[in-house]
Amino acid sequence: MTLGENAKRLAASLLIAIFAGTATWGVFHYFPFLAATERWTVDFRIANLSPPEPQHPEIVLAAITEETLAQFPYRSPVDREFLAKTLRTLEAKGAKALLIDVLFDQETEPEKDDMLRETLAALRIPFAISYSDSPLYVTEEQLEYLNDFVKPEWRGLADIEPDIRDGIIRFIPGSRVVKDGLDTVNVAARVAELLGVQVPRSQRRIAWRGEPDLETPPFRSFPSHAAAVLPEAWFKDKIVLVGADLSLTDRYRTPFSVGRTKGDNRMAGVIIQAHVLAQMLEGRVSAEDRTFWPEIVTLALFAALGAALGNTGVPIWARLAGGAGAVVALWAVGWTLFVGHYPFAEQIAAWIGGKSIIVPLTEPIIALGLAMWLNDAWSGRAERQQKKFVEGVFSKYVSGELLKEIVKDPSKLQLAASRKPMSLLFTDVAGFTTLSEKISAPHLADLLNRYLDGACKELWKYGGTVNQFTGDAIYAMYNAPREQPDHPRMALMSALDIDAFSERFRAEERAKGVDFGVTRIGVHTAEANVGNFGSTERFEFKALGDAVNTASRLEGLNKYFGTRILVTQQTKDFCSDIPFRKVGGVIVKGKTEPIHVYEPLSPARANDAQTASYNAAYDLMREKRPEALAAFEKHCADFPDDSLAQYHVERLREGEQGDVFAMAEK
Repeated sequence: MTLGENAKRLAASLLIAIFAGTATWGVFHYFPFLAATERWTVDFRIANLSPPEPQHPEIVLAAITEETLAQFPYRSPVDREFLAKTLRTLEAKGAKALLIDVLFDQETEPEKDDMLRETLAALRIPFAISYSDSPLYVTEEQLEYLNDFVKPEWRGLADIEPDIRDGIIRFIPGSRVVKDGLDTVNVAARVAELLGVQVPRSQRRIAWRGEPDLETPPFRSFPSHAAAVLPEAWFKDKIVLVGADLSLTDRYRTPFSVGRTKGDNRMAGVIIQAHVLAQMLEGRVSAEDRTFWPEIVTLALFAALGAALGNTGVPIWARLAGGAGAVVALWAVGWTLFVGHYPFAEQIAAWIGGKSIIVPLTEPIIALGLAMWLNDAWSGRAERQQKKFVEGVFSKYVSGELLKEIVKDPSKLQLAASRKPMSLLFTDVAGFTTLSEKISAPHLADLLNRYLDGACKELWKYGGTVNQFTGDAIYAMYNAPREQPDHPRMALMSALDIDAFSERFRAEERAKGVDFGVTRIGVHTAEANVGNFGSTERFEFKALGDAVNTASRLEGLNKYFGTRILVTQQTKDFCSDIPFRKVGGVIVKGKTEPIHVYEPLSPARANDAQTASYNAAYDLMREKRPEALAAFEKHCADFPDDSLAQYHVERLREGEQGDVFAMAEK
């Protein structure tokens, strides 16, 4: 390849990489389905790989639980006398600040309402109360009551709005002007603000606090109804969040819901506010807010890698293996960078201002695949043209199965042959020549095509290669051109399925008045010479040698024994799970050594009375016992349709002994 061609290919690969990376970024950012896959990997890392952190030292929850509500005659609104006493108790025990995540949007018992209002006005520690003017949460009447009960300086936005794409909580709402004209921030942010922290007023992602372990929550939680009897040290100098932690109320899906199936994997709203408060107090920034450069760099690398792999010219499996290795490395590095336990991960995270890094895990895979495919499509045009030429020229001379192998590996066009173990199968239809003289040519063509099509499907199902058709006869081989370690079994399974198909086909045709004959099948396993044999102008891929002749002879023996399938000892030895009965040691014409031949049986026939009777008579014959003839004669009287047993009767009556015998004809 010339320098100019190399430069052209390099430029094309670079453009393809840029296009693949840009297109992938656009698709993932503007198509919800694909964006959801990336969000899932981020949520999974947050839920399952976040570095463990100790329980927050300043934030505790005084949770309103089912046991709390069970003490009162009504569940909602929460008893306000109880709330007033709880708030006074927490203040008395030294709480530094309070976040009251309860929406006071309706009247209850007037004296209790007044008690709570007075308690709130008398509190000497900073506190904020959840507030909302959203029509999703309060009506105009409820809002009027809420505005009267909760003073503007006490308010913080309680609105927790799930991501509309998948219903998961990810964001802290920004500040907004409520209906009374005040700019109000999130309730947790308001508590932090009261404690002297400068809080952001724009929407941002929640930086979730890691759990100490899967059994320990990130924030200590105590039942609010037990606050009066709990030690003062548990609340002193703590920011206490008072809110509902109930099984059916105010619960939301968060990233911690992803990949967890144990129990209710939703999070109470008050716990979400605890995460937000911790974030504000510590100035934490979500790793998701620092993903731009990791995303761009990762997409660029994988798009470039995909373009390079598509341009290598190596086999597709090698390119796929390289891509798969890159994906494994991406996930390993991505998880490591997020966990941040290793020095290099901590250093990289520090460069972009955080404790962990989130790199995309699905976007780069699409960028790699797209770039690889586009570059392969660009650089593979000449190869595809060559394959098209091969298909056009050689489809006239070789089988479709072999053609696929040639297209994949042109070296198979060489004429050199090899010797290898093979299984060979021959079939023939009894009386087909006579039948062909009795029916019209169109009818014959239709009959033969339907039969051969059905038989070939059974061959191809087990990887057989049809080598040749001779009229109604089929010659097929296994373990060439493709390797088949279990080729004896595959050949026998083909034979059994061809037999089943042929019997169905014969019954259907006879019902139509067509005297279609029995299909006889022979299967033999042995070494044979296989390859392309012929001249440079015309050749065939086939097997040659004595093994082929033996398989062909075996098929022909069926007509003497009245069987439909015969296999040799070499094939039987590889098929221990299939039952057989012994035919005998057959010396075919022109040979001096016997071929040990067997008939495969169905599972039902293997254990029936006929087979047991045959085997008993056969054992006597093999041992050359004089009672063998009588045993076979009795067997034939009991089972007159057993043609193979009748063959042995005739042999024994003519004075032959033993189970090795010669055939007078081919």
